[in-house]
Amino acid sequence: MITSLSLKNFKAFEDETFELGRLNILAGLNNSGKSSVIQALRLMYERKPLAGLGPLKEYIRNDSSEFWLECTQTIKNNGKKILCSFNRIDNAIEPGIDRMDGLVSYISADRYGPRIFLPLSIEGAPQTVGCYGENLIDFLARCEGRLAGLRVPDALAIEGEGIIHNIQEWLRVISPGVDFKYERYVGTYTGRTEFNSHRPVHVGFGLSYTLPIIASSLIHSGQLLAGDVETALLLIENPEAHLHPSGQTMIGKMLALAASCGLQIVAETHSDHLLNGVRIAVKEEKLSCLDVKCYFFKAEDSSSTPAIVEQLMIDKYGMLDYWPDGFFDETEKNLMRLI
Repeated sequence: MITSLSLKNFKAFEDETFELGRLNILAGLNNSGKSSVIQALRLMYERKPLAGLGPLKEYIRNDSSEFWLECTQTIKNNGKKILCSFNRIDNAIEPGIDRMDGLVSYISADRYGPRIFLPLSIEGAPQTVGCYGENLIDFLARCEGRLAGLRVPDALAIEGEGIIHNIQEWLRVISPGVDFKYERYVGTYTGRTEFNSHRPVHVGFGLSYTLPIIASSLIHSGQLLAGDVETALLLIENPEAHLHPSGQTMIGKMLALAASCGLQIVAETHSDHLLNGVRIAVKEEKLSCLDVKCYFFKAEDSSSTPAIVEQLMIDKYGMLDYWPDGFFDETEKNLMRLI
């Protein structure tokens, strides 16, 4: 598990260190640095410029000449330092530095919505759903093939221990009564999903956006339980996208349950309902408050001013130690204007 991440002269950050737990919530205004934390973790794993984000020199703060990252990862109770630095001359990751261990899965805010067909991989079985959810069908099919014996940990299981069945049940938690199926067409390297015998385009965006998150949480937790992987890190942008508030709350609870099973999660969110789902899970003793880290990001008017980050503590009753201005308080502010 990654226990800390330090950023120096990286994008909006001048010098910031994050203590990380099993479940990490990143909240705050747009353009305040939340996505940069996820990008830093991806960069340390992929060890090359991230697709679509340009060369490494574009990651450096405007007033600096290089950036520096440090990550501490614990595997089998042994601390391990992983460093990553940028060399302005050759625009490359510094050689000779260890790579982050374990499985890392990233699900983008730009993931696929409802699509008639999804591609199948031509390069073998994918290890994750892919950043857009593009590998979803192949990923699910692994549960009926090489991972057929995989089971859902008790904390996450709604009914029985089968992976596909519990994915179905978690979808029903989000949208009661939904019936999910998928098919693969190997000859054309395509697959498709179906909800209540309808194509995804007929049932809105919420289920298609949520399915990769549910599948990843259950399958990676199952892999950890089976010992197939030593560590697993799930990075998610806006897991609540296109969901009703009740669904957002349940996704928060599901992520908390997955974290209790050993899956490390970093979630960027704009949803107080998702946060409340996590807080409820803590109060119900599904996840220790010590395993949850919550950070609030604030952006200043000037782009040259470093990002401001505040860590908020959640106690065993699910209560926050304080509620800073701008942290999920817009509902109360608007209600006061209406009184």
